Amino acid sequence: MTVLSLRELNLSRRAALKHLNKISPQLGTIYRDNRNFDKGPLNHDAVTKLSPSIRHRILLEQEAIRITLLSHSFHNAEKFITEIFWRTYWKGWLEMRPTVWQDYKNQRDQDLINWQNNVRLIKALEGDTGIECFNSWVKELRETNYLHNHARMWFASIWIFTLQLPWTLGADFFLKHLLDGDPASNTLSWRWVAGLQTRGKAYLAVADNIRKFTLGRFNPENDIITTAQPLEWQEPPNPQRILQNEDVKSNVPTLLIVTEDDLSIRDAPLPHSNIVGIISLNSTKDRSITEVSDSVLKFSAEAIEVSVTDYVRVNATHITYISDGPIGEIPKIAHKLGVSQIVSLYSPVGPSQDTVGKVNAITKKQGLPIITIMRDWDTNCWPYATKGFFKFKEAIPTIIKQFNLT
Repeated sequence: MTVLSLRELNLSRRAALKHLNKISPQLGTIYRDNRNFDKGPLNHDAVTKLSPSIRHRILLEQEAIRITLLSHSFHNAEKFITEIFWRTYWKGWLEMRPTVWQDYKNQRDQDLINWQNNVRLIKALEGDTGIECFNSWVKELRETNYLHNHARMWFASIWIFTLQLPWTLGADFFLKHLLDGDPASNTLSWRWVAGLQTRGKAYLAVADNIRKFTLGRFNPENDIITTAQPLEWQEPPNPQRILQNEDVKSNVPTLLIVTEDDLSIRDAPLPHSNIVGIISLNSTKDRSITEVSDSVLKFSAEAIEVSVTDYVRVNATHITYISDGPIGEIPKIAHKLGVSQIVSLYSPVGPSQDTVGKVNAITKKQGLPIITIMRDWDTNCWPYATKGFFKFKEAIPTIIKQFNLT
């Protein structure tokens, strides 16, 4: 039997759906009882390995839940469903507090300057710390562009509290190397470990916990700190209101901008019959001001290409497709195609939103502001992310019922 790589499982919607349907019988109590065990590189069968496709919306959150609930009761599949909703929660939380993303970028950029020649940082990034488990995770992340979620938590805790390195640079390291690197999930998870997300609560990696859930592969009993003081607390900004969708004109020539944030464009709420041109904008390189992993760049570029090519093949042969066009040329392209509007599926807070904003500033001057279309999932789920996750979690049964996922 051919074993598909993480990239192959997630590169296309067809492959991701096939894998999800194959493993869905295991996403109940089997997933619940085994998901926390990290068995090592290329041995992560206790989890779905579909996070890259869900992050890029090659596979939609509600699809993953719906398919899972075909095989399980909500009670038995609650752990898996909750993991899906964690991503939605993080995105909603950051969407309502976008300055947290900007603050992270500003602090990261300053820390990159302040720590650029620091030996401790260099050794950590090279996996040369004297902490076996940490070094192994650095190697795994660089070579496979993936880490088990439990390992990500341990890694972040050791980075911040044992190695005493800036959390922003650890978050930057992850975002550059993870295929599923998500601005919201990554930034806020690192903040949570550091004690910046929940007042007075930091996450401390414990040697016994690492030993247990790595099945004895590692036991850093004498290598890691045993106490952790949360970093200095700053009250997060009050949540802003989620934007409402703008009206999309019907029966007019339309240019579609596709980003790496939402690649399920075939079934998206778009004016499909009016689309005469598609421009892809890939902002993966902007995850950091330093070099992003070649494998991550290649994956996002190929995923966009697969999605758009499939869309053009199915919907119409007359659509003009321009891959990663220069943003300054977009008004000229729009004029050449004779379009009356430009639309894009909404990109949440992160590099893509930043890029689309820059394009909008250009096209708006030409009388063609970008109309962003937010999915119903986001408009209905994100407003619940006003406080902590466990308050958000209370709404999950309501959301599942609202979207007829059972």
